Amino acid sequence: MKKPLRMEDAQTVAQATGTVRGMNQPLTPETSKIALPVLASKAEREAGHAAPAWHSWSAVNPLPEASALPTETDSPEPLAPQGAYGVDLDNATAAVPEIQGIGQRPVELLAPAGGPEAAFAAFHFGADAIYLGLKKFSARAEAENFTLEEVDEITAYAHSLQPRRRVFVTVNTVIRQDELPELVEAVAALEAVGVDALIIQDLGVYHLVRKYFPKLELHASTQLAVHNRAGAEVLRQLGFQRVVLARELTFEEVHDITAQAGIETEVFIHGALCYSYSGLCLFSAQTLGRSGNRGKCAYSCRDSYDVTDAPGTLRDGSPVRRDPRQGFPFSMKDLALPDHIPALRAAGVSCFKVEGRKKSPLYVATTTTYYRQLIDGRLTAAERPQLEADMQTVFSRPWTRLFVHSHKDKEVADRDTVGHRGTLIGNVEAISRKRSGIAGKPHARLRFRTQRPLERHDGLQIDLPVLGKPFGFAVDRLFILNRQGKRHEVFQAPAGAAVEVELPGDHPDIPLGAPVYCSSSQAVKQKYRHARPKPGVYRTKTPVAVDVILTNAQITAIGRIPADVTELPEIEAISKVTGAFTAAKDPALMETAVRAAFEKLGATGLELAAFQFRNEANWFAPVSLLNQLRRELITKLAAALCDRRAERVARLLAEIEPQALASVRPKDFSWSIKTDRVGFLDAFEKSDWEGLEEVVVDIARDHPAVLTEALELWGSRLGRERIRLALPAITRYWEEKGLRQKIRHLREAGWQKWEAANLSAWHYLDVEAEQGTRGGIDLSTDWSVYVLNRLAARQLLQMGVSRFALSPEDGINNLRALLAEFGPRAVLIVHQDTPLFVAESCAYANLIGGCPGKANCKFESMDMVSSHGEKVTALDYHCRTIVLNQGPFCLSTKLPELAAAGAVALRADFIYRAYTPAEVRERWRMVRAGRAVPDGHAANFEHGIL
Repeated sequence: MKKPLRMEDAQTVAQATGTVRGMNQPLTPETSKIALPVLASKAEREAGHAAPAWHSWSAVNPLPEASALPTETDSPEPLAPQGAYGVDLDNATAAVPEIQGIGQRPVELLAPAGGPEAAFAAFHFGADAIYLGLKKFSARAEAENFTLEEVDEITAYAHSLQPRRRVFVTVNTVIRQDELPELVEAVAALEAVGVDALIIQDLGVYHLVRKYFPKLELHASTQLAVHNRAGAEVLRQLGFQRVVLARELTFEEVHDITAQAGIETEVFIHGALCYSYSGLCLFSAQTLGRSGNRGKCAYSCRDSYDVTDAPGTLRDGSPVRRDPRQGFPFSMKDLALPDHIPALRAAGVSCFKVEGRKKSPLYVATTTTYYRQLIDGRLTAAERPQLEADMQTVFSRPWTRLFVHSHKDKEVADRDTVGHRGTLIGNVEAISRKRSGIAGKPHARLRFRTQRPLERHDGLQIDLPVLGKPFGFAVDRLFILNRQGKRHEVFQAPAGAAVEVELPGDHPDIPLGAPVYCSSSQAVKQKYRHARPKPGVYRTKTPVAVDVILTNAQITAIGRIPADVTELPEIEAISKVTGAFTAAKDPALMETAVRAAFEKLGATGLELAAFQFRNEANWFAPVSLLNQLRRELITKLAAALCDRRAERVARLLAEIEPQALASVRPKDFSWSIKTDRVGFLDAFEKSDWEGLEEVVVDIARDHPAVLTEALELWGSRLGRERIRLALPAITRYWEEKGLRQKIRHLREAGWQKWEAANLSAWHYLDVEAEQGTRGGIDLSTDWSVYVLNRLAARQLLQMGVSRFALSPEDGINNLRALLAEFGPRAVLIVHQDTPLFVAESCAYANLIGGCPGKANCKFESMDMVSSHGEKVTALDYHCRTIVLNQGPFCLSTKLPELAAAGAVALRADFIYRAYTPAEVRERWRMVRAGRAVPDGHAANFEHGIL
């Protein structure tokens, strides 16, 4: 293998490719190219040359096993400075060479549909599939979303198109106990509609679908935080067809999973970015009671923060380039990977996904058009800037490649301003002040030279970092200036024109040179207009077979809905009409009339799939009686189908009810403690160990030698049966070698009790996920493998889990039902520094203008207060940012209430925060004694999770 490219070499690489710049030297299209070779060209292959490297690895081969990873790539820290301190890699243009011979590789373009209009726009402008959410169970709860009737309409429409398009429904929230009946009804209805797949997060939803609706295709939501090959392989074992990969992955990781895991991969290529790994964000849930895992995210990552304790100097003594005491440390740019489409397609990715279910139909139209043409190879270099500008006028933050080039790229945040910008069309040249000839009032006009056509009623925005967001206004009056400086008012100005636009009376101070953006374009709105079908035209139809028998005195119709159509027993209905029928003059015409009558099923939701007519004596029946017979038969069939479906739902609801409640709880709680540093328990005295059933140790942080020595000591004191070893929630490729070595060493040493925080753990521990065969391992799960309903709990038990930690997001009403049913198998966390964000983007680098390089960085932690008063602490963990509440989540004062609710197993966590052993001991005593812990909070315990 070639020696990996070190980040120290980034400066050299940049010099060779024209990307080095001083602090005040802007990038230009001519000097901002970074070569990202992906696959060997045809000529290189014919000459026997290897594929060129893309930041360490060959893109045409899967990643090597972790054991083969060179030691120097183990560390995730960037060594070379970036942003204001060095090379701005993210703002450079990626120049990816053409790749021959991949045009026929199938890939799906998946567009967001926040509502019906966006769905029709997506299909009109070239989407192969859409993803949408119901009014409930959607991770975008504040989008317009769909009723079941609207899902039915858009699915029928999609399936009528040529080629056939697909509809995926997101059921990608965690589900409360009380929502299970509604969930069953919704999934049953979606199966009846015939949607093409469900995108899910909750393992309870997985349990329900696999057991009762096995023909529904399952896609694993990015909310499941699957970020490595191990997790993807577990999903394949469980029967998922596709995994939506975490956005944080590099190209090499995406390719490795795609090539090796045996499951389809779906990759985000455009749209808004969460600061935290999706599914691991508890920020707004713990601080505001609005759970991102329930689609109610309050977008705290887009807030501004006042910061204390952030280093103002670097290790070399120089001051940081930007004041870190205030800013937007968590606000991410928008992902955009147009240049990586060929490489990702060549790597075998099955689906390119555009984010944006809360965006407008116009946003869907422009992004779908752009990526459709890119994928099809129809977008020329000359046309591309125009389509990109169209997209940006609708909605756009600055674009980023995120970590697709390297996990060490840190220039990914929108640190100065939040929200929509638009497309850059000029810079402020002057602010002129005039008096109106009518009212005599002074007014101001903004002067600039527009780079694109501009017309009245377009929207403009100006970047003013002092405001924290752009200043925006509509173009009410537009003037063109001629060469002599004279102005005349116009409706539209061409590109290149010097223009003046009247400013609102309350405009802020606007500096010369400030960038001017077009944030709304009437021309773009006209360009992407489209028609939609009339309501009611498209509806999913259930096929029926009809037999009609005509005699001299009676006409009988027998209708059947086959079992294989509805997943229900065959449905049959019979209707009869009597009369004195005469001989038919034209028997063939009679049969045609009967068929025609039974084909008129209109909006009934049924369609004639098979027809048989028996008229042995050639009798004639009038059309009026045929229509009467059809109406009676179809009414009976529709009612019977509705009843069967309702009976099925009722039967399933009965089956998922508690099978048996837990036995009477013991008098005392069973306590456990979890830590990520073995030294935390050094101050424990004999009384602190009493009643302690289990010590859970996260093995990721401590050095293997320190960890092994401490575990052996504890094992001799406590007994190995009281020690459980925990795997981390995040294990990226460069971390996998060390983790696997620890697991192998510890298992060989006889440690058998383990805890999983991510689905990847089943793979790392060689536990068969589908069958639950454990090979001598006692496996439990941490809170990040969410359990908020009995079906999720049952699924984990089926997967070989002996006990599971409940979510710190949950409230007492929902917890009560789980505790009553599962007793000691349900572990309730009563003290924890809950990670609100777990992110690869460095909050400190985002505040100071870039990454100065690990060797020159002093950041360890900083306290922050949002504009809404949320008090948090950001910690550095190998350049991964962990954000905690400044006070711990703590239920120590609720112990009597927990006992009454049926809680048996309680756990206190001491992770992430740098406690002293004495502090851990004192807090442990306070928690067990039911005393309040300083600055503790109960999160959603009282009011429940929204």
